[in-house]
Amino acid sequence: MQATMASSRPALCSARMSTQAAGPSPKLAAVRSARSAVPAAFKLGSKLATSQIQKSRSSSLVVKAAVGDKEVTAIKQTGNTSKYLALLGLKHKCLGFDYQGVEIIQVTREDLLAVAASLYTDGWNYLRNQCGYDSEPGGDLVSVYHLAKVDINTTDESPGPEEVCLKCFLPRDDPTCPTVYWIWQTADWQERETYDMYGIVYTGHPHLTRILMPEHWKGWPLRKDYVTPDFYELQDAY
Repeated sequence: MQATMASSRPALCSARMSTQAAGPSPKLAAVRSARSAVPAAFKLGSKLATSQIQKSRSSSLVVKAAVGDKEVTAIKQTGNTSKYLALLGLKHKCLGFDYQGVEIIQVTREDLLAVAASLYTDGWNYLRNQCGYDSEPGGDLVSVYHLAKVDINTTDESPGPEEVCLKCFLPRDDPTCPTVYWIWQTADWQERETYDMYGIVYTGHPHLTRILMPEHWKGWPLRKDYVTPDFYELQDAY
């Protein structure tokens, strides 16, 4: 038995060496790519003292703008997450709050991975829901991400988790957006459903196929300009 184990060790070592020589796995490569999208400002911001970051997280933001020869100062209502992203120098736009007080933040598809990776490292460890909607017939398609901070020590008496909502507006003629599967793997089936219903293509998704409709279905059923076919024949049902 010892001879068998000894003879198997070189084979195991050679297998590990061949795996390492083949390079990192696609998942690891995607994670590294998402992290590389985070600008240098985030790397510097991550070293700031926690007290300094928390101190900057107020419910308002002082905005200064030049109007003619005068400088106008205004107070813009914003949330903690928007203030945090501004501290890191990440591009975004605060859209306000929903009826439950959840902050809504708009990001472009070019900045989505940088913002998502930064929020993940800030404790937003749970993608509660990913969905989409059609803003208007002929208008933008929107990819939506509801994030939450989930504490493993939460009890029934604990208050609800912090929440934030990200929105990425995409042109109708090119509705492509990078997948966040490599950051939150709960995006797997949810992005597939958004693709199936709205035709938003999540680049980098490991298996982006229809999940509700048949693979050969034409069109995107939840778009506002979708025309329901009068007749559909299911071929080879049995």
